[in-house]
Amino acid sequence: MTIDKLIALAEDLTPIEQNIAQYILENKDDVINFSIQTLSEILFVSKSSILRFCKKLGFHGFNDFKVQLAKESVICENKDGLINVNYPFEILDTPREIADNLLKLYDITIKDTFSCIDYEKLDEISKILNGCQILDIYTHAHNANIAQNFRDKMLTIGKKVNCIESFYEQRLNALASDSSHVAVILSYSGKASWILTILKKLKEKNITVILIGRIGSNLYPGLVSHYLGISNLENLRNRISQFSSHIALQYMMDVLYSCIYNLDYNKNTRYIQNSIEYMDDRNI
Repeated sequence: MTIDKLIALAEDLTPIEQNIAQYILENKDDVINFSIQTLSEILFVSKSSILRFCKKLGFHGFNDFKVQLAKESVICENKDGLINVNYPFEILDTPREIADNLLKLYDITIKDTFSCIDYEKLDEISKILNGCQILDIYTHAHNANIAQNFRDKMLTIGKKVNCIESFYEQRLNALASDSSHVAVILSYSGKASWILTILKKLKEKNITVILIGRIGSNLYPGLVSHYLGISNLENLRNRISQFSSHIALQYMMDVLYSCIYNLDYNKNTRYIQNSIEYMDDRNI
């Protein structure tokens, strides 16, 4: 059900909540990019009033509300070429049609992930990762490629990252970790069988844990220190491949790396420039 319909069907909105609803309906594209603080200041209402409004419509909070608002905006923008995220092409599609459909899929996924970002949390996590002594990424299967890509980017600015894939190595690494470690867990569903075992051990070791996965995938909030949500458009099983989830996670990790880079922009740029000749010995 769309937000417009949810608002229309809501029977117990207070006058303040009705004003919030009216403003949002008239300024959807702007509200998608607002923090709750910004909206509160514009409407001269408390943040708690906005939260109560969101919860009356069935959302957990303002960020969940914005995710739905952004999804509806994405659908409107692509209404002339709607894409089945799980089956983005059909048996009779030409190579050009397949390429065009994946282009639309990438566009929808990145816009949806962009709408999920909590920028205060992103800034906080960037600073944690930038300042930590040892960064461990726990993941598995196809997400390992994204973890390794992030590791390679971090190495270009002189920061080491451990990518831990096998269940055996994950448990060994968790056992050997101490307060100098920060752990990042990459899981689209948050339901991988190994996650809870690792989370419990990391919690026991008082290690900061950052989970990055689809909106709604933080199934163990008591064991996770920080959480970044990405697009949840893709079905967990019924799909051709992990097109949307891969792009969403890759985009978020690229954003995270860029924010880390920007914290010491001049230093990191000098590091890259000073290492070019050593790293690239091609005669060009």
